[in-house]
Amino acid sequence: MKYNFYSFALVLLFLMSCKTSSSSTSAQKAEEIFSLNTTSCMGPCPVFELSLYGDKSLVFNGKENTEVSGKHEVVLTDEQFEALLGIIESADWLSLDNEYKTNMMDLPTQKFTYNRKGISKNVSRYGAGPESIANMSDTILTFVQEQVFNK
Repeated sequence: MKYNFYSFALVLLFLMSCKTSSSSTSAQKAEEIFSLNTTSCMGPCPVFELSLYGDKSLVFNGKENTEVSGKHEVVLTDEQFEALLGIIESADWLSLDNEYKTNMMDLPTQKFTYNRKGISKNVSRYGAGPESIANMSDTILTFVQEQVFNK
């Protein structure tokens, strides 16, 4: 009798673990296309984290000096998604170095991650770098605040 009870419990446990793993797989987020993290400075530098996913979802976390504060997740319209991708893809990601740095003090660090069209690139920027990414953080922040959250 004890043998049957333990066998039944083991089979039940196995079935429950299979169900849990398959449901957690379906709840996984789409692949991240782009992310941007900014750090603070001594002045009013905007500090935020942004992630854009292939399913058109955008996660924005405004931490300091942003019109939108706190963590927000939205699904972009087709037009918003394409416009944001246009801003992001204005950079020639393949030609970018992994790090740009200046000797100046008290600047925010911007960390970009791009993963699309077979390109996977991480770029860290501290006050230097090509024009294609020099103002990208501000442009993206303005777009998200004005076009997505209407602030």
